[in-house]
Amino acid sequence: MTSTWQILIGNVAVVMLVVFGWGYARSRLFGLSGAMRGALFGATMGVGAIATMAMSVEFEPGMYVDMRATLLVVAGLFGGPLAAVISGLLALGWRIGMGGAGMVPGIVVITLFVLVGLVGRLLIGRRRTKVWHCLVAGGVAALVWIGALVAVSQGPIVPLLLNISVPQMLLNVVATGLAGMVVLEARRRSAERDLLAAALAQSPDFNYIKDRHGRFAAVNNTVAEFNGFTRPAEMVGKTDFDLTTPERASMLSAHEREILSGEKPRVDFEELFVDKSGRERWFSTSKVPLHNAAGQIIGLAGVTRDVTVDKTLRQELVESRDTLSYALAEMSDGLAMFDAEGRLVFCNEQYRACFPHTGRLRQPGAYLRDILQAVVETGEQITVPRHNPEAWIDAIVANLAVESEEEINLFDGRWLQLRTRPTSSGSTMVVIADVTRMKLAELALHTTTNQLKELVRTDSLTDLLNRRAFDEAIETETRRSARAGTALSLLLVDVDHFKAFNDRYGHPAGDECLRLVSQHLKASIRRPTDLAARYGGEEFTAILPDTDAESAQQIAEAFRRALAESRLPHESIERGYVTASVGVATYPPENLHRDPLELVRTADEALYRAKAAGRDRVVGTRIIGKDRTAA
Repeated sequence: MTSTWQILIGNVAVVMLVVFGWGYARSRLFGLSGAMRGALFGATMGVGAIATMAMSVEFEPGMYVDMRATLLVVAGLFGGPLAAVISGLLALGWRIGMGGAGMVPGIVVITLFVLVGLVGRLLIGRRRTKVWHCLVAGGVAALVWIGALVAVSQGPIVPLLLNISVPQMLLNVVATGLAGMVVLEARRRSAERDLLAAALAQSPDFNYIKDRHGRFAAVNNTVAEFNGFTRPAEMVGKTDFDLTTPERASMLSAHEREILSGEKPRVDFEELFVDKSGRERWFSTSKVPLHNAAGQIIGLAGVTRDVTVDKTLRQELVESRDTLSYALAEMSDGLAMFDAEGRLVFCNEQYRACFPHTGRLRQPGAYLRDILQAVVETGEQITVPRHNPEAWIDAIVANLAVESEEEINLFDGRWLQLRTRPTSSGSTMVVIADVTRMKLAELALHTTTNQLKELVRTDSLTDLLNRRAFDEAIETETRRSARAGTALSLLLVDVDHFKAFNDRYGHPAGDECLRLVSQHLKASIRRPTDLAARYGGEEFTAILPDTDAESAQQIAEAFRRALAESRLPHESIERGYVTASVGVATYPPENLHRDPLELVRTADEALYRAKAAGRDRVVGTRIIGKDRTAA
């Protein structure tokens, strides 16, 4: 038994070596297609299976025990049919080459191991693969292996089980679980790396990383394109001296040496740069040192942003502000002087003309309190508080000697800006300017901003809400309906065979098809609270507050029927016209434990069933607690 355990543990070591090797290699396969990665994964697992067979235990002539099952199951479980077939063929080829009396049973068990992995993959489906899935698959494969050993063995069964089958079953389950953990972790790390690499490569800003010697270690597409390279990899190893003038390269190098020496990083440093076409461009650059785990500086990371437009706008804004200040200082604005007791001692005609109702009272010698009392009585200023106006008058008189600025709205729609400036003599100067146009422009800008916000929430092709707006709306509506204890339904629509439609009629016709679908969807939901959105591609969705399963089913069916009756030609399919499948998910009033992701997932599952049932139909699901029932 000791020898059996030793050899099987050696098999486990081979399995883990192969799996860890794949985990390391997977990070190097960035950019390969899914099919190519699957083929390489299957080949790796197949070679590993051959290695385990080469180290197998021969318990009877021609009959061998090893850990091939782990790698063959993992190949199918994670790599799919292509990986499973490749690994199985490699293992079968080796076993056939070994020959012996157990060749046929060996071929059978290898085939069964491959099937175990594929069946496991099929049962998991679109769900996320977990470690316990691997343990179960390993256990099933072990039982298959034990069954095969018992079937072909000529000796006593009990010693076979104790000496070979039990050790192998335990190690097979453990090895499959460990292999699954490694593959899952490799997938996670690879996904993170792919995401980070894509973010770096596709960022519109200039992102780059340099080593301590000023050599580029990584750059994104923007940096490469700006410097005349077709691929970012072509810049790796180069320095600024290879890319720009010696003077500028020396300046950049000096700055970076300061950063790498441990001094403060450079943040939002702006500089003017003349590009190859002679155009002046402003760039804002931030550079920070990079440290390793020991705290040592190993390089720097930089982000440079083209702020030419922002810089130009800021300069124009400053110039405009200076011009406006000069114009205000030179123009004949309203001007008044009050003494320390609040008595008007001087004012110009423009000051009196600013106030149609109280202008005649604004004469030297008048007190500010009396003027404000007349403002209240005549309703000249609509921003005066209606309740307790005396307190408003007291506050203004008390603050007369305090420097301040405020805007007031008059009954005729004009806006005046009042600037109060105390003087060293104890008097107070009040300058009044008509800022009506500026205020209206501000209000118009506010309105435009709101319109732009609405455009950001709208899909440009269909005029429906876009995916971002839908995500916000479904989150809000789920919480609202849970608080109110009302029903909530969601439609998820998919245009049937849309890719075939695009391929046959072209993308412009495809766009028109999507617009037609959106029009029918909007026509099917008529309440102001109902929201239709483009979910993505040829998928649409509708949020139906206060709508039970039966009503939602009727709305979905009305939409489906209206689209079908429009008879938009689609000669690539049997029906001959465009149709849609609809999945419906509903939270009934009694279910207050609601999750927008669950609602969307349930509608997607219903849509999947509608498509699987032949398309051009509606399938609904009610979510009751953790259970789901057909609507």
